[in-house]
Amino acid sequence: MQESVTTYLEESISLSLVQLFKAQRQQEEVWCQKIGLHTGQELVIFRLLQEDGLSQSQLAAVLGVEIGTVAKTVQRMEKKGLLIRRQDTEDARISRVYLTEKGRSLGEPALEIWKDLDACLVQGMNQAEKLLFRRLLVQAAANFARN
Repeated sequence: MQESVTTYLEESISLSLVQLFKAQRQQEEVWCQKIGLHTGQELVIFRLLQEDGLSQSQLAAVLGVEIGTVAKTVQRMEKKGLLIRRQDTEDARISRVYLTEKGRSLGEPALEIWKDLDACLVQGMNQAEKLLFRRLLVQAAANFARN
């Protein structure tokens, strides 16, 4: 049994993905800290740069995370002066999230981090391999979406 587990893990795509995600997340964390962000906060900035004034539930939906995760992230970012919350003008129960100038100013540095992460990820691949890698990742995600 131990030998079959060892053999399987040596060839496991899932284990390789876990290792890749962990390495990518660790690098992202290091680089994000250099600009004063926690991992994941740059995704909030990206989304609000596309459409400022989303509600926290809308943010959770577009980011694919739980509302509690967004609430905690928004609270942290608000304390750092990166965004503000305002009540919706039509429904006082809804809190809308807006980037401050300080938050907006981190959009470009955060985008550079993501470009650097992508460059690191595909280092040594030619253009055809990069396109194939991306296509395979999209296909793998779609496979899970169907289950």
